[in-house]
Amino acid sequence: MNSFTSNDDRRPVYFTMTSITERAWDELANAARSRSPFNFLQLATSGLDGSPQLRTVVLRRCDPKEATITFITDTRSPKAIEIGRDPRVSLLGFDPARMIQLRLSGNAQLITDEQKRHEIWAALPERTTALFKMPLAPGTAISDDGDALHRAALDNPDVAFARLAVIIVRLSRLEWLDVSGEDHLRWANELTASGWKDVRLSP
Repeated sequence: MNSFTSNDDRRPVYFTMTSITERAWDELANAARSRSPFNFLQLATSGLDGSPQLRTVVLRRCDPKEATITFITDTRSPKAIEIGRDPRVSLLGFDPARMIQLRLSGNAQLITDEQKRHEIWAALPERTTALFKMPLAPGTAISDDGDALHRAALDNPDVAFARLAVIIVRLSRLEWLDVSGEDHLRWANELTASGWKDVRLSP
């Protein structure tokens, strides 16, 4: 088993490839439970016209055993439509204090299980659920009249809940890049035909 150490006091000591992979999953799991730099991930999808699309999403759940992460969006949003057409996605997170990057790839799918959707909805703060009450779809241009309409919240909670899209991403690759020291260190944990495999990469 490969082992690596660091002489730079600013970065942790990595003992094995396994511990590196576990650390990466721990970072994501912790980010889903509490605020951290990896709580906000950049999601890349393929636009309906084939062009790359990028935006920030909030990590809501992470299951290291199942290799899945979960985020939410509005069913009317472009990314929900794009994922429905092409489920392949990439995500990127970066911690500027520790100079660590996490790069994720996998297939996304819309969760239809009502119990899971209700569980996630119940855990959302009011300021987030309020967004789903807005009459205008995300990204819609707002005119003077539309601005007033946009501010008018709907009273029907069922309408707002129906707009909740819960997206689960089944990861097939996770990369860890540490650029905090003189020597940049990069590893990957990828799903192969024989299972998950750890690989050290050239940075």
